[in-house]
Amino acid sequence: MTGVQTCALPILKSVVDVSKQFLKERKTGVPGSVVCVAMEGTRPFLIEIQAIVDRTQFGNPRRTSVGVDLARLSMLLAVLGKRAKINIYDKDVYVNVVGGFKLKDRSTDLGVVMAISSVVLDKPISPEVAVFGELGLLGEIRRVKSMDKRIMEAKKMGFEKVYGPSIEKKYESFWQVDNIGNIIAEIF
Repeated sequence: MTGVQTCALPILKSVVDVSKQFLKERKTGVPGSVVCVAMEGTRPFLIEIQAIVDRTQFGNPRRTSVGVDLARLSMLLAVLGKRAKINIYDKDVYVNVVGGFKLKDRSTDLGVVMAISSVVLDKPISPEVAVFGELGLLGEIRRVKSMDKRIMEAKKMGFEKVYGPSIEKKYESFWQVDNIGNIIAEIF
């Protein structure tokens, strides 16, 4: 022995199917959960967004989010109340992006409002549904980058219905939605 210590370096393994990893513990049939197709760079992946809404115990309702910008959440709640008539003005709202992601991709707006709508209406979203799209102040669902990749990733993962903004190319199992009221009526 020369007094030199060696240590074994851990072997790094690539994750082939990122979406599958994020969804493996997902519970279905419970209001307040939706799968959303997000982008990280040029790679699409599926994430779960969860929400819970409860009557506020104090004068000012709480808005708490993990993984979603709080200012963005406030704006989305205003659009949801004004354009979809889902009023949460007297309720505490909690939103969580499962897996610890901090979402910067605006295409997850639709996922946030659908998770909140689901819990307020007390109706679960079908486990075969995935969504994506930016929500405008008028309640419109706006186009986002790499829509083709998002649709293909959701289909690859077995989602039978993917909802998102209008696109020129037609895809099997893709439903185009133009505003928040229409998608809420369609899904619930």
